[in-house]
Amino acid sequence: MTWWRLVRAYIFWHYSAALGAWWQIYVNSLWFLFHFFSIPILFRTLFAPWRRLAESYPKGFSPKAVAETLLINFLMRLVGFIFRIFFIFAAWVVLIFAFVFGWLVLVFWLFTPPLAMALFGAGFYLTFLT
Repeated sequence: MTWWRLVRAYIFWHYSAALGAWWQIYVNSLWFLFHFFSIPILFRTLFAPWRRLAESYPKGFSPKAVAETLLINFLMRLVGFIFRIFFIFAAWVVLIFAFVFGWLVLVFWLFTPPLAMALFGAGFYLTFLT
């Protein structure tokens, strides 16, 4: 009856300790993805120039130079805004995918032992009893 104790121990582990480990892995992976994409920082710096590319304003009175600098700074902020919106969107897509994938892994994990036993029984039946 040693095999029966092994099966009981595996089933107990599969539905207790392994589920706790799954939860820790799931939460840690979502935390990692959230911080990997730096979503709070992207929101805080949404209107900052892209890669800190900005012109300094000229000294003295030169309306043309001020207008050029203003336009370049505006365009760099616009580019920064567009890239950051794209990265925020990509981050949310990845987070939603990871959220759904984690729960699909859980469902698969819960049904693996009964499915393995059913497939073993079906294979035994089809091999020896038909």
